Amino acid sequence: MTTCDLLIKNGRILRDSELVESDVCITEKTITSIQKSSKIQSARTINAQGLILLPGLIDPHVHFRDPGFTYKEDFESGTKGAIAGGTTTVFDMPTNDPVVTDAEIFLEKARIVQGKAVSNFGLIAAASHENLPSISDLKRVGAIAFKTFMVSPPKEREKEYSGSYVTNSAQLYQTMKEVRKSGLVHSIHAECDSTVSCLTEEMIADNRKDPMAHYDSRPNFTEAEAVFDALLLAEVTGVKLHIVHVSTSEAMDLLSVARSRGVDATGETCPQYMYFSKEILPKRGPYAKINPPLRNIVDSNRMLDALGSGEIEMVSTDHAPHTNAEKQRGWEDIFKAPSGTPGVETRLPLLLNLVHQDRLRLGDIPRITASSAARRFGIYPKKGTIQIGSDADIAIIDFNQSWVIRASELQTKAWETVLYDGMAVTGKVKFTILNGEIAFEDGSGFASPGIGKFIQSSNST
Repeated sequence: MTTCDLLIKNGRILRDSELVESDVCITEKTITSIQKSSKIQSARTINAQGLILLPGLIDPHVHFRDPGFTYKEDFESGTKGAIAGGTTTVFDMPTNDPVVTDAEIFLEKARIVQGKAVSNFGLIAAASHENLPSISDLKRVGAIAFKTFMVSPPKEREKEYSGSYVTNSAQLYQTMKEVRKSGLVHSIHAECDSTVSCLTEEMIADNRKDPMAHYDSRPNFTEAEAVFDALLLAEVTGVKLHIVHVSTSEAMDLLSVARSRGVDATGETCPQYMYFSKEILPKRGPYAKINPPLRNIVDSNRMLDALGSGEIEMVSTDHAPHTNAEKQRGWEDIFKAPSGTPGVETRLPLLLNLVHQDRLRLGDIPRITASSAARRFGIYPKKGTIQIGSDADIAIIDFNQSWVIRASELQTKAWETVLYDGMAVTGKVKFTILNGEIAFEDGSGFASPGIGKFIQSSNST
């Protein structure tokens, strides 16, 4: 007789693009058996009849604002949102106060957020020409990856970004060379600083304050210009490049061509670039202000096609909460509102909804939400898959349950700013298993904060 701590019975596992009916046995936080059997005893059993099991999702791009800006979000509210959305591992960005630019700051952040974590988490460190000597130490203390912005922040948000951005190719080249030595992935926010600055100044000179001025100050070619530079320098330096929130057809084409030449480069896109286009800016105003901006319908379709073909490997959220008061300032002047929108809790339902609309394939969901990120960032096969020996991180979903996203019921502190409020979707998370324990059950609640574990990469030079 087989015994285990937790048994998930009668569910169907989605792997290798097929649904396989099986029971999953979990012992000491690890998947120990995947088989149909009546000879299993367990301390606790979940009857997953009619439900689908997915690998616990990985979100490689969130901003949980902790420490420093916890009035917008903190690690407890952020990771609760993640776990309610089936995401068991998040990678948090370094744009805090202080910005994560050295080992001491990194370790202090890890200490602060550990006790709040309701999901597993990796911490991404900042990298720029300003902290080159610290990059090796940041790798040593456990950074999962490095992040560099190729565009400077608004002056009022300098404290939030100091040491994490570059403004020219020489600075990026220096940074990539140093990150290459670490063996870790180099995540890049690709918008060309000089061109964005020039166009923004033109908008201001023309007294453009309307919501569409945000797009006009950062049109498609500003992303493509930066992606081209990043790919070229990645080819020269050999760094493991990852382009975050790809939003344009032009950038996608450049990424595909570079990869065909053997450049070690991957990319991610986000649900907002598949669901919305710039046409909603006049109506939604500052709530639809994100960086890079919402694009054209042709770009949205390109992102969906690229996910299906494997040209782009993963979907992140770029979960970036701000207060309603901060967003409201953008109605008077769009440049006064911060960019970003919450999304960590709604990613999976939105993607499942696209499957129901025949715009994505169900079999692609594990790849674009879990396994690709796990492989790229060096945590596969412990994470990102349902197989014997892997960590017991599992999302259990009702693929056919229809419901309406109500922003006020989400976990984010910034619920008033959610773009997806009122949207009808089909596909809902019923349970999330984290490290072998039930961390979320729909209608029942969450495990206690502190259950999440700090995750490090196995990537090396």
